[in-house]
Amino acid sequence: MNGETYYAWFAFSAYAIAIAGIAVWSRKRARSMESFSVGTRTVNPFFVGLSLAANMASAATFVINPGLMYLYGWAGIVGYAIATPLGIFLALIVISKKFRSIGDRTRVITVPQWIGDRFHARSLTVYFSVLSLLQITFLVLIVVGLSVVLRSTLGISIEAALLVVVGFTFAYIILGGASAHILTNTIQAMIMIIVAILFIGSGWEYFTGSGGGFFARLGEVAPHYGRMTNPDSALFRDWFEVVGANFIIGIAIILQPHIISKSLYLRTERDVNRYLATAITVATLFFAVLITGLYARLTLTGELLKPDVVMATYIVHEFSPPLRALIGLGILSAGFSTLEGILLALSSIFANDFLQSVLPARITGAPEWKQRSLRFAKVFLVVLAPVTLLLSWDQFLHPSISVALFAQNGVYGLFAATFVPVLFGVFTRRATKGMVFTASLVALAVHFGMYYGELTRYHNNPAVTAAFALIASVAVMFLMMMRSSPEGTEGSV
Repeated sequence: MNGETYYAWFAFSAYAIAIAGIAVWSRKRARSMESFSVGTRTVNPFFVGLSLAANMASAATFVINPGLMYLYGWAGIVGYAIATPLGIFLALIVISKKFRSIGDRTRVITVPQWIGDRFHARSLTVYFSVLSLLQITFLVLIVVGLSVVLRSTLGISIEAALLVVVGFTFAYIILGGASAHILTNTIQAMIMIIVAILFIGSGWEYFTGSGGGFFARLGEVAPHYGRMTNPDSALFRDWFEVVGANFIIGIAIILQPHIISKSLYLRTERDVNRYLATAITVATLFFAVLITGLYARLTLTGELLKPDVVMATYIVHEFSPPLRALIGLGILSAGFSTLEGILLALSSIFANDFLQSVLPARITGAPEWKQRSLRFAKVFLVVLAPVTLLLSWDQFLHPSISVALFAQNGVYGLFAATFVPVLFGVFTRRATKGMVFTASLVALAVHFGMYYGELTRYHNNPAVTAAFALIASVAVMFLMMMRSSPEGTEGSV
């Protein structure tokens, strides 16, 4: 430890002690599978909204995606910081209340369980439980992003950083469950708000003084760097790739298990209004952090950096050691908040949905099953930890353009497949289990078929392949519904 890392070590140690204390205190509240997964449903909706905003931001927003902005310019801001949030906010407003009210009547605690109950099909619960494992790719993105920041701020090896990130997060979620998750997210969101303001304000000089203004400065970087589309980029080449695909993906993003399930933490529709207002306001601030990637490009002259290390480099270059410690804490908060949400979702899905659906009724119907399922959820996390660690290490050994593309390919496939079942399950009574299963398979075939089959020039962009997958699955769903008769439907809202 030296003068440069002293503040960071102090801040991280204080943070770790506080989070561990909350986890231990919350342990007594996580005595059942429901309380472990969604808490006691007595948490103030303001705090649930903060938790949602923190979950949506993650290390992708504070570390990884600004690196893509650094690489590709203003078109990336339009796509990731404007079009995607607009899709997210629209979908949250339209879907959250209905999803919560249906889930509340049936007392579901996960998305696969919700789909299975809605369409009276245990097979759909099992199917979507397995698909949910695609979220492991997003776990890898967060672990990689946090490890890069820890290595830089604490001055430790990347191996040690990986162990700290995985070991610490998995441990306190196993202890505290959803009660710890909401409380820790509240603390994390507050820190993230401060850091977001620091990041956004760090490049204020580029909007004032000489130099022709911010966009003139961007235009000097490269011919299309300051424009709304960038034909020279790999991800933002035209209007559909920048606006259309990212808006569609924004709508679908909320169907990730750790996002849409937040509405199940709430008790009334009035709670949903307060929750949404909080989440949208704070998330808007968090998405604005992406502009820091442009500041980094204007500040860090010289050889072009790899996107995944841009923010770590910018932080060291731009901020003093005390501020670096605070910013490092904010980035850790962003990453840990989403890690928690995904871990809770995956462990709950494994124990509550998958095992309960595949094990014999004599086991799952026994009085002691609730306690057993909670133990199974925790065992799942113990097994998942080394898997996440190995996949994250592989991303350091065999990097692509960015770990963001690895994560997007996985999670975009998941919510492309989940989109039709949830959307049509919420808004129509004519959808059947056969229809939504077929539409889901179409989504997977289109998304992964385009990506790995290298079909069209867009094949390298998971946002576009997933957007086409969503369009195709919705079209197939409408065709099937048009050909079916109302008398032949099953399931109702």
